[in-house]
Amino acid sequence: MRISTLLSLAGLATAAPVPELEAPRFSIAPAGQGFFGAGQIRTLWNQGDHSNLGCLTSTGLWTTNESQCGTFVAKELTAGNSVKTFQLFTSAGPCSIRGARFYCEKNAEAFLFGLWPWPNSIPGVDSLRAGQYGLMATFGNNPPLKDEGPQEIHFVTYRETGKYVWLTWAPLRGGPILTPIEIE
Repeated sequence: MRISTLLSLAGLATAAPVPELEAPRFSIAPAGQGFFGAGQIRTLWNQGDHSNLGCLTSTGLWTTNESQCGTFVAKELTAGNSVKTFQLFTSAGPCSIRGARFYCEKNAEAFLFGLWPWPNSIPGVDSLRAGQYGLMATFGNNPPLKDEGPQEIHFVTYRETGKYVWLTWAPLRGGPILTPIEIE
């Protein structure tokens, strides 16, 4: 599925393909502005300084290689004062949860995600949740080493070693061609 088709699902139009960018620098959306339109899913450490530990690829794998970050489209399904719920799409297909694993693929049924309420996540930042779960890790290195490639990410079991992460949103600015919002 083309990203332009996905953008149409979310009510955004694009006259040209979304460009592939090398090492983009994104700002994380503040609370109340996350998971809307087009963006990247960024992985922020759940402790300390909440460091940016990479992103998810278009297939939903965790990577620290910026050139592999995927473009996601969030389609909001709530309005008004309802608790925000949304679905996520990429060029690989809808995003979902299988067991405890996050993934995006052609035949996936789009999952109904929500936001994790602060103070349980990162203050001032919207974090993705699925039901009562949100904190994520891999069974390998956390974060993945750049040279080992992207890794499957899942809800923590607390047996994993390394840094656990929240999935957060770095929006892409709309226009004929979507461009990243620079960190100032």
